[in-house]
Amino acid sequence: MTVVDSWHGLRAGDQVGNLEYVVDEPALAQYRKLVGVGGCFPNLMAEDCRALLAARAPGETLTTVWQRLDFMRPPILGRRIQVGGWLKEVRHTRDRIWIRAAAFAVDEIGTEILRSEAAFEMGREYPQCGPIVEVAPMTSSVNGLVAGRAGDSGHLGKLRLPGQDVLDGYRNLANAMVGAETPGDENGPTAIAAGWLEAILGGDFGEDFRWGGQLSIAYHGAIWPGSELRCDGVVLGHDTDVSGVDTRRVVMSVRDAADRRVTTAEAVVKSPSPLLQ
Repeated sequence: MTVVDSWHGLRAGDQVGNLEYVVDEPALAQYRKLVGVGGCFPNLMAEDCRALLAARAPGETLTTVWQRLDFMRPPILGRRIQVGGWLKEVRHTRDRIWIRAAAFAVDEIGTEILRSEAAFEMGREYPQCGPIVEVAPMTSSVNGLVAGRAGDSGHLGKLRLPGQDVLDGYRNLANAMVGAETPGDENGPTAIAAGWLEAILGGDFGEDFRWGGQLSIAYHGAIWPGSELRCDGVVLGHDTDVSGVDTRRVVMSVRDAADRRVTTAEAVVKSPSPLLQ
């Protein structure tokens, strides 16, 4: 890849734009219906980085390849969320463009909610087919790793993604939040996969994850509507500092029913969270 000077007139470091939306009770209920009861960040539905880029270049398809999410605190329902974003990097290969953007979400009184960064590709293509199944119930975390030591592993849960009709409703709700039509994701419903991991980690680690937890996600292939996903985790590290704060680093692997790895993620959680002290 080679670095290019600009993308739609923007250079690395330039502000992409701003978003405003409200996280309310209906949005939270819909989000938890999709990802599980442990979910507390419905604004993941808005996909801040994607929405900002989409507003700059409407009609272009953005394929998510990587995300980093820094959770500052769950949004307070009814407060307006304000998001600013900027372009971090643009690279170009022979047949596609690779874009990295960052965003920072605060509420209307300046409370920090979420820092996000994401990388997208333009020009990647996946076969336009996938499993056609009926909507099935989803399950959340089974065996958490909150008390795990380095090397401990466990099954964290299964998720049956809803069918395309339900996902269309999800996209409509996400579009309503950001007030714009965002382009489709050629990697499938990545926002739901990210929300599911947030729900698992929030369910296991509670407020320690929701206030200060970090989550990085790499997407390896298409995630189709109706797919059944399985998440397994390993505690990669567990350290305690002189003040008694535990830091756990958990690696998660998400595979589909064909045992194809679709997502790899890494989370860092401090217990107790410094943001709660």
